[in-house]
Amino acid sequence: MLDGAEEILREEGHAALTSRRIAERIGVKQRLVYYYFHTMDDLVVALFKRLSEREMNRLRAALQSPHPLREIWDAHVGSTDARLISEFMALANRMDDLRSEVIRFIEDSRALEIAAIEAAIARRDVSGSVPAPALAVLASSVALALSRERQLGVSAGHEAVLDLVGAFLAPPN
Repeated sequence: MLDGAEEILREEGHAALTSRRIAERIGVKQRLVYYYFHTMDDLVVALFKRLSEREMNRLRAALQSPHPLREIWDAHVGSTDARLISEFMALANRMDDLRSEVIRFIEDSRALEIAAIEAAIARRDVSGSVPAPALAVLASSVALALSRERQLGVSAGHEAVLDLVGAFLAPPN
């Protein structure tokens, strides 16, 4: 059911995400959707939780790699689904439970990113650098912007940004 809901949300947007469309997509009766989820809001929150847990697992795995900053950046820039993010953000503006989950996810993922950045700064013994929380916000924002533009077909300036970040993330000599 959540797979079908995710496909609809990604392909058609939140306006098309109805119990009827989900039931049609997965080949069940509409009432079965409400058997498992009392409301569509409950289904959306469950879907977000599943996707955010998947993303948190990827971030945790990246932190265990030999080059955590590079892994986190690559995860953000290479696989961020801007369409789903936009749809969830739109839904979070009207669904309090979803808004709470989105906030929790952003804060939890940001904490992991900050920890990776702080560890990298400590290893490089960089003084007077940009604060780790600011770098985390900048990196995730730039990655999301690149993803959104790439999905639209825009690439102007992307190579320059990727080169700049790549140089920053390169191991010290």
